Amino acid sequence: MRPTLALGVLLLLARPAPGLAQGAAPGPAIAFPQVTGIPTPLQSISGRFSSLNPLNPHRCAYRKVSGRVVSSHLILVKEMDCGRSGHDNALVNVQFSNPADAAQMVTGRNIVIAASFKRAEEDREPTIVAEFLIAEKARIEAADPIDGSTRPDQAFTSYMICQPPELDALAGQLGSELCVQSTIVASLAAAGPALERAARTPSNASPEDTVSGDPHDISCRRDPKLSDQHLAAIACARGSYWAWYKALHDPQFSMPAPA
Repeated sequence: MRPTLALGVLLLLARPAPGLAQGAAPGPAIAFPQVTGIPTPLQSISGRFSSLNPLNPHRCAYRKVSGRVVSSHLILVKEMDCGRSGHDNALVNVQFSNPADAAQMVTGRNIVIAASFKRAEEDREPTIVAEFLIAEKARIEAADPIDGSTRPDQAFTSYMICQPPELDALAGQLGSELCVQSTIVASLAAAGPALERAARTPSNASPEDTVSGDPHDISCRRDPKLSDQHLAAIACARGSYWAWYKALHDPQFSMPAPA
């Protein structure tokens, strides 16, 4: 059994039987706990998809890249040619030789990493291929200085997180996996109620459909075998993210996702 499928099955087994059908009356309020010790999924180049173990890995010729820190395990690289074609504003998954180096990954910081780079991919239905860039055995070669008197930058881009453990209870009530924009997961104390309402009333919108209303509003879509290739999911994000995702289908569009 592949790790992605194994994780999904374990989460489903750990959940109570779904207590609500789609569109049913709201259930009890959901608590959003802090969760540690869960494997960090790899993010696709655009950040739209995630996987624990993408297939068909190929080595890249790169030995060193520079980028801007997105999270403790991600950097945004302006340009990287590894795969079927070059990519602009590509997310690269960083796996450090020394895990303690993750503490140096301050959001917004410019760094240079040396690593063994590879590309992998997964087919997502109906005709979408999710591509992944991975920096293995990475080490930081250079970086902007850290000023301890200033606060870290706020998130400047976002990505989709599938099966976030903090939302396991809500997913159990819905009877579906959840894939949620990272900046929403990071602010559940404020965004949690709106997320819960949207997740209980997902639409059947396609990637080509826009969302009307405030770009900060959260909405959810049924996302079968797209966000997670093995499991039917509900994908939730702000309106500005869905507008970006629609534009992402234009080959000339390469902006990072909005925060």
